[in-house]
Amino acid sequence: MRSIAIAVIAALVTASVALAGSSFLISKSSVGKGKLGQSRAAYKVAYGKPQPVENLEGGLARLKYQHGAIEVYFTTGKNSGRYIVATGKSYKTAKGVGPCAAGSAVKKAYPSAVKVPLAGGNEFAYRLGTTLWFDIESGKVATIALGVGKQTAWIASNSPACHS
Repeated sequence: MRSIAIAVIAALVTASVALAGSSFLISKSSVGKGKLGQSRAAYKVAYGKPQPVENLEGGLARLKYQHGAIEVYFTTGKNSGRYIVATGKSYKTAKGVGPCAAGSAVKKAYPSAVKVPLAGGNEFAYRLGTTLWFDIESGKVATIALGVGKQTAWIASNSPACHS
């Protein structure tokens, strides 16, 4: 009976650790519990209460969550997330690559990632698939963004790098 109780407790601890880890996991379809195209209400459930809306040039509005560790961009007047940017160190891909990692870690973990030059000298991004972008600044992963098109890399490169 005692060994069954220990096994059950161990299973619960393992499951809770896995669930906690998944809330910071970045994939080609999600950043933590947030996915592209969700409503503002869904992002509030995924990330918590946002800071006030910032209206930006180019017809975009930005909501920051978790003290700036996550940014979600919307087309002004729309209620569907267009870009998600992770700047917080706790957000990582399944292969352990996250903001503040060495830029070389992206290519090592994802050899198929495509290097995309950006304006500004030594700044560039790696694109994995069609939606996942790693912004590289000064040899480090500055941010990781989810979105479609090269504008995603531009959005990511204009976000604060390596948020604690």
